[in-house]
Amino acid sequence: MEIILLLSGLFLGLMQSFNGQLATYYHVFEVCFVVHVIGVLFLLLCKQLTTKEKLTFKGLPLYVYTVGLFGVGLVAISSFCTPRIGATLTMSLSVFGQLVMSAMVDHFGWFGKEKKVFNLKRLPAYGIILLGLLMMVGW
Repeated sequence: MEIILLLSGLFLGLMQSFNGQLATYYHVFEVCFVVHVIGVLFLLLCKQLTTKEKLTFKGLPLYVYTVGLFGVGLVAISSFCTPRIGATLTMSLSVFGQLVMSAMVDHFGWFGKEKKVFNLKRLPAYGIILLGLLMMVGW
């Protein structure tokens, strides 16, 4: 499991770097289009190779499908920010945002998730990360 998550982080770092390179040639929304068309084609190929079942969109709350909007937002923001502030700072700020939002979802049990109350012992770690980010930003 840890290796897969490490690979996921490596892919995110590469993705943000490549998105930034694409954004030097295309408008941010064109980058989003290219990224998502390539993703859809790849996923359709993978689905075709792995299963013969039809794709259905039944049984889930409608808000779950806003994930596509979040994906476009993520690609657009990283494509815009990476050429301006660099891949490292873009990724660092993004990861901190993910940590904060994930902690809130866990703590409050949003979206039908089991509540996992935030342990105050984690606060110093969040503070250290925030301090590092402030140092990177130059504040």
